[in-house]
Amino acid sequence: MRIAVLMKAVVEPESRIGLGSDGEVQCANFRYELNEYDLYAVEEAIRMAELYDAEVTVVSAGPEEAVQSLRKGLAMGATDAIFVPVEESMGDAFLSAEVLADVLKPVQPDLILSGVESNDLGGSQVGVLVAEQLGYVAATMVISVKVGNDGVLNVRRELEGGNFVDVDLPMPAVLTIQTGLNEPRYPSLKGIMAAKRKDLVRLELSDLDIGDSQLVETIEYSYPPRRERAQMIEGSSEAIASELVSLLRAKDKVL
Repeated sequence: MRIAVLMKAVVEPESRIGLGSDGEVQCANFRYELNEYDLYAVEEAIRMAELYDAEVTVVSAGPEEAVQSLRKGLAMGATDAIFVPVEESMGDAFLSAEVLADVLKPVQPDLILSGVESNDLGGSQVGVLVAEQLGYVAATMVISVKVGNDGVLNVRRELEGGNFVDVDLPMPAVLTIQTGLNEPRYPSLKGIMAAKRKDLVRLELSDLDIGDSQLVETIEYSYPPRRERAQMIEGSSEAIASELVSLLRAKDKVL
C-alpha cells in the first residue's frame, strides 16, 4: 500500500508581518513551520505504514522553506518526498489542489492524508479538491481510521455538536485528519540522520500538466484603515453612565 501525505509550510504566528514602501509584504523575517494539522496526518500515515506494511510519500508545493517540513516528515519515518517550489503564495485552493493532484498521479497512492485545514488560511478545501481532481472518495474531520480485512477503510468522522459518525470507504481515498487523532512523535537522531539519505524529488511547475491555470495575482496590499482611538471615561458609576449616554446620543446617534 502507498500512502501520500500533503504537507504545507506556514508562517509562524510570531513572525512580524509588515508592508514595505512599495506595498509588498516584507518576507525577509518570516519563519516557517509545519502546519500543525499536517503533523497529525504524517504521524497517522507512519503508524498505518507500520501496521499494514505500507510506504509513505510526503508532498509539498510552496516556498523553499517547505523543504524543512518535508525533511521533518522523512525524519519521522516517511519513505520519500516530493517538492514543487512555488515562489508566489498559492492562496487559491483549487490551484493548490490541481498542482498536488498532478504530482500524485504517477505515484498512484492508495490513500492520501492531509490536515483538515491550514493554520494560515483555514479554508479546509485542498484535501477534498485533490480527491475531486483524482476521482477518489473523500472523508473529512477524521478522528479514527482502520483498514479492514477486505481493504475497506473504517473511518470515524467528527461532526458538529460533539457528534460522530462511522463510515466505510473503498480505496483509493482522501482523508482530512483532525487534531487529537494521535500524538505526533519527535524525530529521533537516527531518523534525522536517515532523512538526509532519503529521496527528495524536486519538480517544477513547468513539469506538471496543469493546463492554463495561473497563479493568483495579488494586485495590492494595504493596511486596514485606522480607527478612532478608544475614549476612556473616568469617574463614579453615575458619572460614567451619564457621559456614556450623552456620547451615544450626540456622537454615535445610537439613542
